[in-house]
Amino acid sequence: MSNTDGPDERPAPAPTTVSSSDEVTIRRAPKFGVFIVGGAVLGFLATLVVVSLTMNLGGQQEESSFGSLVGYFSLWGVTAGAFVGAVTAVVFDRVYARRAARLTAERVEVELPPETVEGEIDDHGDQRQ
Repeated sequence: MSNTDGPDERPAPAPTTVSSSDEVTIRRAPKFGVFIVGGAVLGFLATLVVVSLTMNLGGQQEESSFGSLVGYFSLWGVTAGAFVGAVTAVVFDRVYARRAARLTAERVEVELPPETVEGEIDDHGDQRQ
């Protein structure tokens, strides 16, 4: 008498592993976007400070408003700040590239054996003709 509802008494086949070694480089790298946006924000803040300090420096009434002066000079300040941020990121990238370490990494791939089912599979689906 056979019991088809119980678990199989055979041990499951063991998975096979394939191992390979590769040489990798480990280093830190700056995020260029963060440096560029940060430089642009600092450039805008520097423009804001410079315009507010030099607004009424001569003691005469100026025709331009504070907002228009900040808007005009922020074009220069934001551009210069973004450029300085990009140059700073490139310098950090070069410094970190010199400090890079070369290591050997081992890659292990595990291949699972295909599942096998003994017996017949009943077809209960629609049959197309």
